[in-house]
Amino acid sequence: MNTDLMLNFLLAMIAIVNPIGLVPIWYELTGDAQPKVRRRIAFMVVGTAFVILLVFVNVGNFILDFFSIDIEVFKIAGGFLLLLTGISMVEGQASKLSGNQEEGDTNTELATLRFEKVLVPLTIPMLAGPGALTTVLLFSAQAQELMDYVGNSIVLVLSYAFLFLVLISSPILERNVHNLAFVAFTRIFGVIVTAIAMQFMVEGLGDVFPNWLEGDSAVE
Repeated sequence: MNTDLMLNFLLAMIAIVNPIGLVPIWYELTGDAQPKVRRRIAFMVVGTAFVILLVFVNVGNFILDFFSIDIEVFKIAGGFLLLLTGISMVEGQASKLSGNQEEGDTNTELATLRFEKVLVPLTIPMLAGPGALTTVLLFSAQAQELMDYVGNSIVLVLSYAFLFLVLISSPILERNVHNLAFVAFTRIFGVIVTAIAMQFMVEGLGDVFPNWLEGDSAVE
């Protein structure tokens, strides 16, 4: 099992998913609901995103092979998509969402109705969109053996379990943390995502144009 790959994947997923930065968006979309309803919505949102990415992390190589896409080219294209995601986070565009309201007889019904409304954009594209899918596919392509796939799956479990805990604990953060702190976290994570995107693009360009990085470059 490649522990370095797992660590890099975990850091990348935490940066992309940005659990703390999602709290203001989560509050905007579900803040009017009862705690039990919010927990059910959190489970549906996180569970759906997790299943989508779990499929991609384990069959990512087959997806690339099926479409005859070289990993070097995908690094460049995927890095570009990540770059756009990072820039939107830095500029604050990723968190401009509107709330929704509905009526229902039970907590489960209320949660289901709200989940149907927040599936887009909260689950897709924010939790399982271009940024997360690109990251998952890129790290999936680096897996060399079965244990690497197991390790990547464990990383997904850890990152989305942490996200679920943050969402169900959000009332504590909402009461004690100023909204400006959430904004700052989103901007910082946006910078990290942008740096990861540039790294992917540099690596891809270096593979496509081998002579590009020759010399005393600080980038490996």
